Amino acid sequence: MDIHEYQAKNIFKTFGIKIPKGIIAYTPTEARDAALKISETGPWVVKAQIHAGSRDVGRFSDKRAGKKGGIRLSKTPTEVYENADKMLENMLVTNQTGVKGRLVSRVYVEEYIKTVKKFYVGLAVDWTSASIKLLISPVSEHTDDDIIEFALKNSEDILKLDLGLQEQITPQQLNEIAQFMEFSGALPTLKTFFNKIIKVFYAYDAVMLEINPIGISKDGDIWPLDAKIIFDSNALYRHKDVVRLADHTEIEEREQIAAKYGFQYKELDSGIGIISNGDGLALNIINEAKKINLNTACFLNLKGGVDRDKIAASIKLIMTNPKVDGIFINILGGFLRCNLIADGIITVANDLGLNIPLVVRFEGTNKEEATNILQASGLSLLIAPDTALGLNMLQKAIAEDL
Repeated sequence: MDIHEYQAKNIFKTFGIKIPKGIIAYTPTEARDAALKISETGPWVVKAQIHAGSRDVGRFSDKRAGKKGGIRLSKTPTEVYENADKMLENMLVTNQTGVKGRLVSRVYVEEYIKTVKKFYVGLAVDWTSASIKLLISPVSEHTDDDIIEFALKNSEDILKLDLGLQEQITPQQLNEIAQFMEFSGALPTLKTFFNKIIKVFYAYDAVMLEINPIGISKDGDIWPLDAKIIFDSNALYRHKDVVRLADHTEIEEREQIAAKYGFQYKELDSGIGIISNGDGLALNIINEAKKINLNTACFLNLKGGVDRDKIAASIKLIMTNPKVDGIFINILGGFLRCNLIADGIITVANDLGLNIPLVVRFEGTNKEEATNILQASGLSLLIAPDTALGLNMLQKAIAEDL
């Protein structure tokens, strides 16, 4: 589950992390009034609030917004009003929203903090090693909001620390961080900041926490100039306060339908649609697909304890997605029996037809039964013995289908 920047910063504040003064606004007038409450003289920053990164380098669909992105420096209350007016009820398109973009229904008016250095800081679960990774990278005008592209091209410029499951920075790690950041302030300040964001990460069962960027002021203060937290949906029952922060206008219709059946659905780009049972399995398939230049349009994470009709309804989400040009179903049967998936595929195919390439790979509970069901169905699909071969089969089928 995602939340907005201002909501993440409010969580930071409850843990004693100093944040810039800011007020949320839903109209241009509210934005101007918020600016005057924050400071009599400014300047201020007006920020579009959507569940996507790269807002600063994004563009609005409506030309009245001008060519600037979704984060704008405003030097007067009138500029705050004008910028809010241009952003609100407008579609902001970034490299993370897709071509349609996301509707800006609120803006965050925040005091401008002058800094001398900026850094990307991220905490993420490394599922392969069952540990937490800390990533730090310098930010400049060329890397701000494009951290993923920067990381791919300049991996040597990123500090990567394996925190294991520890909840505090060790003295050795602190020295390594300070040296990497060329931090000239007091080390206890740096230590306190990192220990607090780690505490937030654990306390809220986060799977990712990003600050892009943090700013370091001339006097050595550390400021989170942005904030992003993604929570583990499986742990939300422990965090009713987080559930109340959900912005349902940000959730795509397909995600809502999948959630209705207890499944997880995620839109990415355009390419193949992936259906699997388990986040780790889905990520592995996405990585394997990248190796042979197959992009991923979306993936659906199925879970056990469901019936054929729910599985069929969820598979239909992938089959009806216009951005999908081929489907790869990879199921490791345990509680989720492979034969139920086979029955679901047939149900959807009989209802909608099968007009795009489909490759299926089964392993585990009722594998042979599921394979026999599909082979007897007469459907034009392919059955693969493993992931790598299955993706190659799908790639070839897509090329032949064009």
